[in-house]
Amino acid sequence: MPATATSEPVVQVRNLSKKFCGHLRTSLWYGLRDIAAETWPRRHRPAAGLRRAEFWSLQDVSFELHRGEALAIIGANGAGKSTLLKLLNGLIKPDTGSIRLLGQVGALIELGVGLDPVLTGRENVFVRAALMGFSRAGIAPLLPAIIEFTGLGEAIDMPVQFYSSGMVSRLAYAVAAHLHPDILLVDEVLAVGDFDFQRKCINHMMSYLAAGGSLILVSHQPHHIQSICRRGVVLDKGRITFSGTATEALDYYFSQQLAALAAADSATGAGATLSEARPVAIEGVALAGQVAGTAVQVGDEVELTLTYQSFRARENAGWAFFIHTSDGHVCITGAYSPQPTMLLAGQHTLSCRLPNLPLTAGDYLVKTVIFEFESLQPLALWGWENSPTRLQIVDTASLATNAQKMVQQLITVPVTWP
Repeated sequence: MPATATSEPVVQVRNLSKKFCGHLRTSLWYGLRDIAAETWPRRHRPAAGLRRAEFWSLQDVSFELHRGEALAIIGANGAGKSTLLKLLNGLIKPDTGSIRLLGQVGALIELGVGLDPVLTGRENVFVRAALMGFSRAGIAPLLPAIIEFTGLGEAIDMPVQFYSSGMVSRLAYAVAAHLHPDILLVDEVLAVGDFDFQRKCINHMMSYLAAGGSLILVSHQPHHIQSICRRGVVLDKGRITFSGTATEALDYYFSQQLAALAAADSATGAGATLSEARPVAIEGVALAGQVAGTAVQVGDEVELTLTYQSFRARENAGWAFFIHTSDGHVCITGAYSPQPTMLLAGQHTLSCRLPNLPLTAGDYLVKTVIFEFESLQPLALWGWENSPTRLQIVDTASLATNAQKMVQQLITVPVTWP
């Protein structure tokens, strides 16, 4: 982890808000009116709230960043992360609020921005350096280190228009990082690099922070966030919904994603009309842990209860359950009733217990079936034809828990370490 940050803030953001217009012609008209309001404030009053077709991309965002500190901005697509970095870099103006920056800012916000596709990689190094206030003589001593960091070899003298996205990422990061900015803004640039380059960038960021640099990182890669950042904030629809350590912020973000997915998925199938042609229907599947609630703690004993409706009493039936990954593509485990079961006429339940469920924290799907015990032919299905039941496993926030989510680990096994 980077060294502890000092008390001097290099970034102060207070009540920052930015709105956009969804209609091109309307946005151009609003732009003219806003320019007039800034030029002649006595004659034209600026709009305080939203106008027709406008929406808030960011609203009332506040935070601070200190020297030697890295802050992760976490959120779904469209949450306002890139808008925030563009505001910090001065590419767009805020509608309300303030930004205070101490020192030079280096930014990697959009891949390839600021690179001339006709010029070679070497020539682009000088152009980017000039834009940041460096003379040709000032950048010349840094050029060998920049070229070595990119790993482009002879391709450094090839026009950038022939570079792959990974090569562009290497060049852009190498230039921005080696010009030693006081504040570095990074937005998903590492996502297109290979593992070797990602590792090189992460090691450089750690050294940069240890030397007193400050970093704001936007990434959808949890392992990047946890490797680099001590603090994290979660953006949702333009607002900060959580602020804490990077580990806590990731855990909160994962939990919110799972909760939204579960809320959007509702089970169906109750109230089916039964007959000899359709003698059995599963009306619902419920899961409960040792502690009452909608989620089950890692390691809890889980009781699975199936509610069925039978047209008449039926002997020699069996039932089974299967636990799948959240996308439904992989069956992790399952079990069949070992002995024939008697189905009673009307509405009744079947249940079983799963002691010490070895699943890691995450969201899972549960599918069930009632079948003829001898022929194994299904009589009723749940989760195959309609929405499956969701099983949410939770665990306390920790590096290990987030690591399991990152690599999509599904189960845990007891291990004895030497």
